[in-house]
Parts: sequence; structure tokens; C-alpha cells
Amino acid sequence: MHLFGSRGEYNGRQRIHIANNKDRIQRILQIVSLAVSVLTIACIFCYHGLYISSFAKNLIRFVVHGSLFFYVAKYFILLFYSLHRSEYLKKSWVEFIIILFLIFQFISVNIFHFSIVNYDNFENFYLIFIQFYFLIMVLVELAKMSSTLGKYHLSPPILMVGSFLFLISIGTILLMMPRMTVGGISFIDALFTATSASCITGLSVVSTSACFTIKGQFVILMLIQLGGMSILSFATFFSTFLSRSMVGLRYQYMIRDMMSSDRLSDSVSLLRSIVLTTFIIELAGAALLFTYWKSTGFFISDRQNLFFSLFYTVSAFNNGGFVLIDDSLLNLGVAGSYFPQVVIMALVFLGGIGFVTIRDFFSYRYIRERNKFNWKSLMPQTKIVLWVTFLIIGVCSVMFFMMEYNGVLKDVDGLGNKIFTSVFQITTCRTSGFNVLDVNAMKLSTIIMILVAIFIGGSPSSTGGGIKTTTFFIVVKSVFATIKGKKNIEFDHKAISPTLVEKATTILMMSATFILVSCFMLTVVQPDVSLLEALFETSSAFTTCGLSTGACAEWNWMAKLILVVNMYCGRIGTLTMAFALTRHKKESPHQYPDLYIMLG
Repeated sequence: MHLFGSRGEYNGRQRIHIANNKDRIQRILQIVSLAVSVLTIACIFCYHGLYISSFAKNLIRFVVHGSLFFYVAKYFILLFYSLHRSEYLKKSWVEFIIILFLIFQFISVNIFHFSIVNYDNFENFYLIFIQFYFLIMVLVELAKMSSTLGKYHLSPPILMVGSFLFLISIGTILLMMPRMTVGGISFIDALFTATSASCITGLSVVSTSACFTIKGQFVILMLIQLGGMSILSFATFFSTFLSRSMVGLRYQYMIRDMMSSDRLSDSVSLLRSIVLTTFIIELAGAALLFTYWKSTGFFISDRQNLFFSLFYTVSAFNNGGFVLIDDSLLNLGVAGSYFPQVVIMALVFLGGIGFVTIRDFFSYRYIRERNKFNWKSLMPQTKIVLWVTFLIIGVCSVMFFMMEYNGVLKDVDGLGNKIFTSVFQITTCRTSGFNVLDVNAMKLSTIIMILVAIFIGGSPSSTGGGIKTTTFFIVVKSVFATIKGKKNIEFDHKAISPTLVEKATTILMMSATFILVSCFMLTVVQPDVSLLEALFETSSAFTTCGLSTGACAEWNWMAKLILVVNMYCGRIGTLTMAFALTRHKKESPHQYPDLYIMLG
């Protein structure tokens, strides 16, 4: 009895100790974890970006191993200070699996002298293998930290603005490191490239193939991927993947607002489907391109073929427009071949119509429901996106074919090839900036038509830029309703609210004004630029299209900075930027009499 009493008394004191010290221990570990993560990530950046000595490599190895040991210790400390340990294990099962791998690796290497990697080949493999473990642990920590953002009452526009600033800053720092480039790069060129990749634009002031090493090109690839999905969406996905309970109610409302979801229950599932759909489509696209280039023998090794296939797939689906060989797709064995052009065109198209449309049109659950219930059809937004997208591609392709038949299409053999090339050029240049024809050789009328197409751009929740197809549709419907004297705007047996019309008109006016002001400023800081070049480059930058005449590479730093601001604001969106920079005030309950003035 005495022993049982002593044990029960000990357990009681232990639970009191845990209850009294749990919050303090968690705060201390969170602060230490942040410091350890920053230090170790800085060491990893130095390892891959700087030319360092053997001593520095061993020091980085010690820091990375020490940080992993800290995360293992932290996990078990938090497990000890948890009042409900079974629940803690259920919520942190991903961390538990990672820690098991780490323990297995440590035992196999240090006790049994066996490793699935080459222990002696520190330079080429082992440290990178360990770094991979560490980055996964950091992602877990970032996911937990992202779930606490709701405490700070940050609005979705501010989160979006801040997340892209963070991504661009990290990308600029990485691209300026010596091992990322062949002969060095200036700050403004690194900033321009990082912004273009993060904002999935594709404009370049330096040659991606000649200026950047394989590591620099990999950084650009990651910036395109994170920028296409939005780094905030990626962090939130990781949170929800670990546990839905990690995402608080307020943060779920933020996700709903960012993803334009109607219901709170759809926001998290939509976010998960975005990331999973992205990886599935990109994996399929990379496999198809790899198979094509393998059959043609274009690359000397499978490793080079794999990297090019992955890079072009990510760049196409995210509408990034970056290429690893100059002259876009002209010198890559793509021009004149149907198969790779169809793959790239399909990737650009899917990325440009938006994840909501992809889910609504291709999801097995939604297809089954439509087949089961005759009254159930595609969402009105999906219908608008598909109608407007196909209308733009169809009309612009016909116009391009007619205007350039004796122009840039003159050297394309066969009527069928000319038609296909026209469709490919319009489909890809509308949002991604890929081209198989020389832009500088196109007629002025063609350039103007392309400017209109890229100004409209992609669709909501997509990787494309521009004012978006739905905005264009609502503005056009509003114009025709005004001309016909109709008070209500309707589509698919539903009324379009005046609020949507106001937002669409505001986006159109703010976007057009932003481009015109940027064009004016560009002609001030770069006096020798032509009006067409200034308008084309600023429009391409703001709409994140990336199609370029190549003139911006020779401009001064002020002109490049104007394009950087254009790319950033175009990716964020003028309305989102305005919401983030202004403080909303409550409307006065008083209503003034209507004001009537003459228009037109």
C-alpha cells in the first residue's frame, strides 16, 4: 500500500509540475527552435552557395547534426510535458516517423557501420542527405508557426504581400551567392530574376543558361514552384497535412478568403487538392517530356534530360516562362514537333484556367454527382472561365494566322503546321511567355492583339496573371447591360451582384492605370526606349506573362526596378495590394441624397 501510495503521489506531483511548466517550456523551445533553424539554414545556404574550406564543411556538418539532435530532444521533451500523450502522438505522427528514420540512420552508421548513403563521401551525398532530413523538420516547425498567424489579426492581403516579399528576398540572397552563377551577378539583376521567378513572370535580363550554374537554376525552379502555388498556400498545406486541428478557426477563414472559397469546410480541402493536383500534373508532364527527349537523343545524359524535363514542366504549368536554352523553345527540339508542343500547351492551359476550375471539371466526385443528378452542372465560374478562355484562344489564333501568314509563319511548312503553331503561340504566350516564333519579327497589329490577350490573362486561383477572365466577362456583361438599359446583370439563371461589378471595374481601371503610369515612368528613366517597347515590357511584367522583345536586358537599374514593381504588384493584384495598404473604416449610418450628374 505504501508503494502504491508513493507511486500515486509521485504521478500527482509530476502532473502538477507539467501543468505549471508546460507553457513556459513550450515558449522556451519555440524561441530556441527558431534560433536553431535560422542558424542551420544559414549554414546550409553557405554550404551550397559559397566556396568554403574543409574545416567549414565539417563545422556545417556538426551544426546540422546538432540541430537534428535538438529537434529529436525537443520532440521527446514536448511529449513528456504533454498531459494527453496519446493525443500528442496522434497529432505529431509525421514528426514521429521522421525521428524514427533519424534514429535508424544514427544507429546503422555509428553502431553497425552501415548506411544507405556513402558515409565517406561527405562532399557529394551524405551531408545533402542529412540536410534533407533537417529541411523536413523545419517545414514541420514552419507549419506549426503558420497556424499561429491568426493570433496577430493579419488580413489575407497582408499575408499575401508579406509572403511574396519574403520569398523574393530569400531568392535574391541565394542567387547572389558565388556558386549560383558562372561569373557573378549584380544586385538588381538578382532581384529582377528572383522577382520574375517568384511572381512566375519569366522576364529575364540575363541568360538563365549562361549566367546561372545548375544550383542557381535549381533555385529558380524552386522559386517558380513556390511562387506558383504561393509560399503561404504551401505552408498552410503542410499544416493541414499534419493535422486540421493545427489550423485555428480564424486561420481557416483566412484560407477561405485567399482561395475565394464559398464555404469554410471547402477551404482546407481545396488547399490540399491544389498541392496534390499540382504535383500529379507536373509529374505526368515531366514523364512525358522525358520520354520524348529520351527518344530523340537530344540530351547526352538521363540526368540532364530529367532536370530539363522537370524544369520545363514546372515552368509551363506555373506559367513561369523560364527557359534553360536561349530563344525560348526555338533551340530545344520543340518547334516543328507536335508531341512536346501539345504537352507544354496542355500544361500552360491547365495552369491558366485555375485550380478551382480543374477540380470542378476533372474531379471524380463532381463528375459522378453530375452523372447521377441531371440538374447538377458545372459551377457558373467554371463555365465563364472555359467559355472566355476558349473564346480568346480561338479568336486570337485565327487573327494571328491571318495577320502572320506571310509574316513569321512564312517559314513554317504546311497549312496544318501553320494553324497548329498559331494556336500554340497564342495559348502559351497569353499567360506563360513561351514562344516558338520570333516576337521581334511580328507585325505591330499582332503585338497589339497579344497585348490585349495578356492583359486579360488567366483565371482566378490560377498561375496566370492579368485582370483574369472572370473580371473581363463581368465588365463586358456590365457594358452590354448598360447599353440595353438593363438594371440587373444575369448569367446562368443567377444575378451578378453589384459588388462584383464594382470590383471588376475597379480591377480593370487600376490595372490599366498602373500599366500606363509605369510606361510613362519607364520613358522618363530610359529616354531612348520606344513607346512600343515600353508598353510591351510593362504590360508583360504586370500581367506576369513574360513575353519579351529582349530590350529590358540593356536598360538601366531604374528601368529594371520599375519592371520589378510591376511584376510584384501584378502577381499580388492591384486590389489585394490596395486592401493591404489601406485601413478600412466603417461606413457612416447616414445616407446622403443621390447625386445626378451628366455622363458621356
